[in-house]
Amino acid sequence: MQLNIIPLNQTDRYLIYRPLVRLAFIGNKKMADICERIAQGEVDKEDPNYTKALDFLRSVHFMQEDPPPPPSKTQGEFRPILAVLLMTNRCQLRCIYCYADAGEVPEQDLDAKVGQAAIDIVHENAQQTGAKYFEVSFHGGGEPTLTWEAIKDCTAYARGKPLPARITLTSNGVWSPTQCTWIMENLDRVSLSMDGRQGTQDQQRPFLSGIGSFEIVWRNIQAMDAQGFDYALRLTATAPFENFPKEIEYLCQETACQHFHVEPTFHIQRGMHGDLLPGEGQAFVDAFLEGLSVAEAAGRSLMYSGGRLGLVTDTFCTAPFQALIVNPLGQLVTCYELAGRDHPMNAISVVGSLTPSEMTLDKDQRHRLHGLIAARRDACQDCFCYWSCAGDCYVRALPGPEADVRVRGERCEINRGITLGLLLRQIARGNGVWYAPLNTEVNPANSQGTRILL
Repeated sequence: MQLNIIPLNQTDRYLIYRPLVRLAFIGNKKMADICERIAQGEVDKEDPNYTKALDFLRSVHFMQEDPPPPPSKTQGEFRPILAVLLMTNRCQLRCIYCYADAGEVPEQDLDAKVGQAAIDIVHENAQQTGAKYFEVSFHGGGEPTLTWEAIKDCTAYARGKPLPARITLTSNGVWSPTQCTWIMENLDRVSLSMDGRQGTQDQQRPFLSGIGSFEIVWRNIQAMDAQGFDYALRLTATAPFENFPKEIEYLCQETACQHFHVEPTFHIQRGMHGDLLPGEGQAFVDAFLEGLSVAEAAGRSLMYSGGRLGLVTDTFCTAPFQALIVNPLGQLVTCYELAGRDHPMNAISVVGSLTPSEMTLDKDQRHRLHGLIAARRDACQDCFCYWSCAGDCYVRALPGPEADVRVRGERCEINRGITLGLLLRQIARGNGVWYAPLNTEVNPANSQGTRILL
């Protein structure tokens, strides 16, 4: 039985959490001790506290055995049905936090023929594995639509395959009206990077000239809303984060977007992920939970990649395992961020190459990276986020190719803080108990009031 007992700030209050059962409630120390002894098989059945607690524990499904974990996503032959095409490192914008330093490095574009070769591979894999469709994602360390003709060529090529293609775009939203119309008519979904109100967007995501990007991006958001096109907004929140809930409120009021995704950035600098300053991690946790309340009140969703309550998985992301990701150099890489030569994780993340006629895969390099990721996750076994965070994003969790995988940074505290906050919300919503069998959907909700058990 996997059990986490998490002391809360208040005296004699403990969060009792079984992640594989998806059960959590708050109890006092007596209840926490009884639950721990049951998990260890050392309970004294003559203990009056045990007798008192037993009916309750049975009623909330605490006494059931852990279900087996779901099938591993990290094992098996490399047969991806998703092609991620990192189209370019060029960009019209100079976002103040851009990890790729897009637009400031020698220009590189993906050859459309290489993109089509990737499409051939994932389509064939989908046919051989009996999948009903294959996927193509236009992404990159720059703005994919700057390779406009290549995107159109690859889209037409994918649409011409016998199996259906699901085609998505991750973009900054700087499109002409003609491009916007084509995107809505030809793609299935867009993830649009946009940070909120005009002052925030213009300050954080300006053009090279310094002019803000809000008006153009907003025009295209309004066009997608008018057509009912499927899109999500991806926000980057910057420290000290106090304005983030207002950005969500504005977007809920002024757009039809249903899904928001936020990631924080700290100690802003281009070309890398900045380190946290003291107190910034908790500030983001607080801002995210407040923003979540705003989004839910408007009937929208808000997610953060490291806080995935209810997810039971053995990997943070399937990209290193079952995605065919090709960058503008024709390199096969294991993360969407590796769009060129200079990324600090290149040494462990370049696992092959692709030309219009041949794919070369370095299986030893892939296995080495997978070993580092697995070792990182093994070091997390005592964490209550073990099954939901699954070791976190390796680009952020591994400080370097030769670093000690046991090192845990402030991002771990953010992941724990947000997961704890989501648990407490669900407990409050359930009047003291959260129980979500694996065949049910988890929708963290804002609510008030909890009760302590025993």
